[in-house]
Amino acid sequence: MQISITDGVDLILIPTQQFKTNRIVVSFMTELADVRSLSVRTLLSNLLETSSSDFPTQSKTAMELSRMYGAGFGTTVNRHGNIHTINFVFNCIDDKFLENPVGLVDAGFEFLKSMILNPLVKDGEFDHETFSRQKQNLIAYVNSIKDNKQSYASLKLQENYFDEAAQKSPVFGSAEELENLTSKDVYDAYLEMIENDRIQILVSGDIDRDLAVERSKDFNFSERKPDYFTLNYEQPLKETVSENVERQNLNQSKLDLGYRLNVPYRSKLHYAALIFNGLFGGSPLSKLFVNVREKESLAYYASSSFDPYRQFLMVQTGIQSSNKEHVIHLIEEQLKDLANGAFEDDLVANVKSSLINNFESRLDNQMTAVNRAQNDILTGTYVSNEDWIQNILNVSKAEVMEVASKVKLQNIYFLDGGNKL
Repeated sequence: MQISITDGVDLILIPTQQFKTNRIVVSFMTELADVRSLSVRTLLSNLLETSSSDFPTQSKTAMELSRMYGAGFGTTVNRHGNIHTINFVFNCIDDKFLENPVGLVDAGFEFLKSMILNPLVKDGEFDHETFSRQKQNLIAYVNSIKDNKQSYASLKLQENYFDEAAQKSPVFGSAEELENLTSKDVYDAYLEMIENDRIQILVSGDIDRDLAVERSKDFNFSERKPDYFTLNYEQPLKETVSENVERQNLNQSKLDLGYRLNVPYRSKLHYAALIFNGLFGGSPLSKLFVNVREKESLAYYASSSFDPYRQFLMVQTGIQSSNKEHVIHLIEEQLKDLANGAFEDDLVANVKSSLINNFESRLDNQMTAVNRAQNDILTGTYVSNEDWIQNILNVSKAEVMEVASKVKLQNIYFLDGGNKL
């Protein structure tokens, strides 16, 4: 149920008695701009997660959550296609399970108001000590990615694959941009977010509608642009395949391939694309896992993942350097087999069953319903649990073949570790 609080600010109610907890999520959404904005908003989310004027230290914030019977709170940043989101997530036990109810939903809304609207600021800047600590923590995290070569390779592939700077960059931005940020820079970005970001307040649980409406109005968010943004990012198809090679002294080389798969999120072939990815490299039943990793023993790992918001299909492998060309050839063979229908009906049925089992298991997580409700609004579509399952079951072999035929290789990234093994 979607209720407009004011222009550009919506309350989304997700009533359920399935859980013993109630969850409140306040999401700030804006269009992606550049790498600097990604860096600023990630650092901003960390600052707003750990302190406010009412709770100026992490320990005081933790004590307040403990006072609310061990409530949980955190922030996340996400990039979905063209949209960047900062989420403030509060989770508490439902009062009816307490011997002496204390109005935890009320308390949760008040806590969120404090953390979001009353930041630890002095003279138009974030508290310098807190800012410096969070900035250095985030820079250390960003730099540590280089030590995880599988993650490093996947990020380098995306950097080379995408044209736009905000799509090239990791969602957390860059260490270089973070180094240059001042506390005033981030506070200015905070004011911009509060004034102009599209806002969703999502409430899941056994919560009174009128209470949720009144508490949402208490934020006193100002009116803003009511229209939602274009969700899906579509990169033009390139006629030639580019390749980037980097050499490091490693025990294992990383070969990652980036493909354009023109099947946007919740479009006609969306569910067929999910099954295609499961058949290609997204499950232990897949052709990459069975043929490249197991049968040929050419890869220490081999998998695929699909980002429908950016129509980006990525293959990740860990190999010996000398096997590079053979592995690329084998991967292309698996794609051709899928496009030509060289796969068994039983395999499709098993992948469908696996997808449905995974989907149903996620229904036990309260955040799943929140995320899906948000996607419903962003896409202007609604898919019930039953519809989702039926859509998977209805996918035909011909549709999977059609999806496979749309896959176009665009970029190869090779982190060459030499032939040490």
